[in-house]
Amino acid sequence: MSDSDSTLSPEPQRTIKIIFISDYLCAFCYIGNKSLKDAIAGCRDLDVHFDVEFRPFTLLCSSSVPEVPKVKGEKVLNRRDYLIRKFGKEQAESKWKVVEELAQKAGLPLAEDGIVARSNLAHRLSVKAYKVGGQAMQGRLNDILFAAIFADCQDVSDVDFLADAAEKVGLMNKKEATAFLQDTDCKNCVNQMIEAARASGVNGVPSIIIDGKWALNGVQSTECYLQVSKACLF
Repeated sequence: MSDSDSTLSPEPQRTIKIIFISDYLCAFCYIGNKSLKDAIAGCRDLDVHFDVEFRPFTLLCSSSVPEVPKVKGEKVLNRRDYLIRKFGKEQAESKWKVVEELAQKAGLPLAEDGIVARSNLAHRLSVKAYKVGGQAMQGRLNDILFAAIFADCQDVSDVDFLADAAEKVGLMNKKEATAFLQDTDCKNCVNQMIEAARASGVNGVPSIIIDGKWALNGVQSTECYLQVSKACLF
């Protein structure tokens, strides 16, 4: 037997697939994205590869905010008013206090208010980013969008803002991104993913599926993600 025959081939690196169902308007998704990234960084010494795919979900119904482009100068719906209208002043303030505490613990900036708008265009861009550049490109786009929405009060439905984000991550240039957003590319794919999530029982986000067998609902701590990820290895 030759030396090459007697040498054992190295075990292939274990891949853990993580599907993170989210909406860019969801503050808990913003926090959950950071917690998951911190957990993956905490597994850097393990022989494991994480494939993270963000999939779309929409929390707003069409009656809340119509899916039509805004006219320049048109008044936008701010987050504080939207939450008060939905939950009542006392409950809205209580819920947002929890968000503030979790964001502070995660080390994330959080503006006092923000803009509520439909996230369908952002989801189309995100799905396209994953198709073109995998989790690395989609992850960079997510970081830009979440920070812009929750720290900088940007409008997630604004085509100019989204086209800039697409160019920043290298997905396409601004002219191409504008044309993409004004067309219907990836629209059916996004709608099918949202329908599939609802059909599987998802009615709120974040909803995270790890390795096809672990399901986590709601915002989770970095420690929780670490425990589940390590459990997948055994």
